[in-house]
Amino acid sequence: MNFLRRLGWYAIGMGLGILLVIFLFKDRDFQCTYLPNNRVLVDLNDQKIKLIELDSHSSEYIKICQDSSFIESFLMRGNIDFGKSKVVTREEIKYSQYPIELFYKGVHWNGIWERRVDTVALIKLQKI
Repeated sequence: MNFLRRLGWYAIGMGLGILLVIFLFKDRDFQCTYLPNNRVLVDLNDQKIKLIELDSHSSEYIKICQDSSFIESFLMRGNIDFGKSKVVTREEIKYSQYPIELFYKGVHWNGIWERRVDTVALIKLQKI
């Protein structure tokens, strides 16, 4: 076989392989979440968000919690303190709780998020 014939067969096989991969994996949502912080944030962000039980009911906290970009920033760019988190498998609690810190518009925020069966709840919100 000459070189061009081999190259042609290689190109046909590569093309069929690419089509097969596209056909098999086209509807999947791939996310590169290998770090523990990212995995928990993606899991929290994928669930329905329900804001309840805030300790401070001042107008500032209510106003900031109604801002969807603030909530999305919390669950996409926040830093979780795993030393203070309470996970169902380790503790005798009903739901897992994660303290998440966020620097948003020049202010450091600390929020405690609780992962429930089908929702995520913001339990506590405070400025640092």
